[in-house]
Amino acid sequence: MRRVCLPDEKEMTGLKSGENKLIGYMTTIDQLEKLIQLGHYARARHLAQELLADHTELRIKQLYALALSKSGVPEAAMDYLEKVAREQPDDVETMGILGGIYKELFKKNQSTKYATLSCETYDKNFQLSYKTYDTNFQATKSYYTGINAATMSVLAGRARRGKEIAQEVLTLLTNPETDFWEAATQAEAYLLLKEKAKAEHWYRHARTLAGTDWGRVNSVYNQLWLLNHYIPVGKELLHLFSPPVVVSFTGHMIDHPQRSSPRFPATIEKEMKSAIRSAIRNLNAKIGYTSLACGADILFAEAMEEEGGEVNLYLPFRQDDFIESSVRFAGEQWVERFLRLVNKHQVTFLTQEEYDHHPDLFNLTTGILFGLSCLRSAANAKEPALITLLSERDASRKVGGARETLELWPYPKNRVVINPDLLVPDTGSNAVPAVTALSPAPVNNRPVLYLVACDLGAEEKSTEALVEELGSSVTPATAFDLGAHRLIAGFTSAFSAMAFCRLVIRTLKNPFHQKDTYRISLHVGPVRIADTIKQSLSGDTIATLEKLHAITVPGAVCATSMMAAILALEPKKYTFDYIDTVSSEGSAKALDVFKVGVQP
Repeated sequence: MRRVCLPDEKEMTGLKSGENKLIGYMTTIDQLEKLIQLGHYARARHLAQELLADHTELRIKQLYALALSKSGVPEAAMDYLEKVAREQPDDVETMGILGGIYKELFKKNQSTKYATLSCETYDKNFQLSYKTYDTNFQATKSYYTGINAATMSVLAGRARRGKEIAQEVLTLLTNPETDFWEAATQAEAYLLLKEKAKAEHWYRHARTLAGTDWGRVNSVYNQLWLLNHYIPVGKELLHLFSPPVVVSFTGHMIDHPQRSSPRFPATIEKEMKSAIRSAIRNLNAKIGYTSLACGADILFAEAMEEEGGEVNLYLPFRQDDFIESSVRFAGEQWVERFLRLVNKHQVTFLTQEEYDHHPDLFNLTTGILFGLSCLRSAANAKEPALITLLSERDASRKVGGARETLELWPYPKNRVVINPDLLVPDTGSNAVPAVTALSPAPVNNRPVLYLVACDLGAEEKSTEALVEELGSSVTPATAFDLGAHRLIAGFTSAFSAMAFCRLVIRTLKNPFHQKDTYRISLHVGPVRIADTIKQSLSGDTIATLEKLHAITVPGAVCATSMMAAILALEPKKYTFDYIDTVSSEGSAKALDVFKVGVQP
């Protein structure tokens, strides 16, 4: 099982009972532990670094290594904590965290060739993980470290020792009937002991206790997936904890009253919702991403909700403007349904600024929805699915904004098509639908830009090279904001932005230094450009980018979930490690932050 290694309640109480002069320091330790518990690994890493400047306590070193590993650099965490472990070889907490880091490294480097290799050729990290967990278990008699020691022993070819520990772990469990982790541990112990019937019973019980807690479900699935490379697990158990199917949705709005050619009339709403619900059931989809326009979007959100799934809502601009542009024309009942959904589920906004007649925000939102489902599925080791409610006749007329971004979907085989034409008579009209007053030709004072923020190098030549590149034909920048120590460049495509990102890495990377000093942050959204010779970029997209850059560490490329989503539309080109969250202007839900693996 994968669990964040944090002190228990007794340990926390002991920390807080020290002398008054230590209260402030201990409170900071509490904050550090809380940040890790909440998944704010980058901020925890920063805080630990600050504490280490004035303190040498072991606990800070442990938490620094843990934050380092969780923020996507387990190799650096291993190098750091191994030195600490040599100084404190008998500290069980240090050894427990180190064991977890070794296990993460083993999982990170796992490939199919390992399934056929003998235990003598397992890599060094795998062997160390087995030894570290075993040592920790002998000292603490914790069922968590015990089950890890048992599993790693079996996988390392020490089956007898693994079974001995597994048998001992069973005697330590006190409440597997109601505690998920104890139930899952009991199941895994029986699996290692080859007591198949008991293992299946407790795995099924653990799955019932997990409910819709997908984090717990994924944790057990990942462990079973790993075990299945070395001992028979059984398809039924893998299927039992199979990660939830993630689905994106896009579709037409209810026909506008002024529309001359019917596409999605209100009269077929019931049938379309039934078709959407059937698609959700057939896919076994449990997590959905959608916008919330009247018609197809709202029907999907309602159907996913009714099926007990997780609903993730994204809006391209501020709510009042969205209602006026994409909901109210269909009737006040659609506004009421919209408001019920946004009041029940958290909404993420691409921007909280006004619509201002920028239809490019709709296309960007659709692309982000597609990419977010890819990111979420990658964590589950599954491909996402796409459900569309689009008229085939409408496609032949070459109209309709929802269709423009379909070529972005990277898994064309994983698409369920719902065609309203089957219920809508063909009028034979090729007329373009009426354009409402809310959709005039876009203006270009606030373009959607793919943003790259970077610290400038100490050498003036490096800065000159980067600025010169911004005006070249290879990576033309639409706008840039040059400060004393940092540069923000905006591009009209993710391709150009990432080409410039690679240039920054090549330019600022110093082969003679052990640590890279470049720092790059990525975000996407509408940007206001001041009409002056010296450009100044502003708006809530820039404000979010600045917040992201504040927590980006040297030698890393970090991106908001919105930019990471766009990059994820090119599978296997980049790697993504969740490290933190950053508040977004106006959104109730903070944006996830990912460390992005980029090949220079």
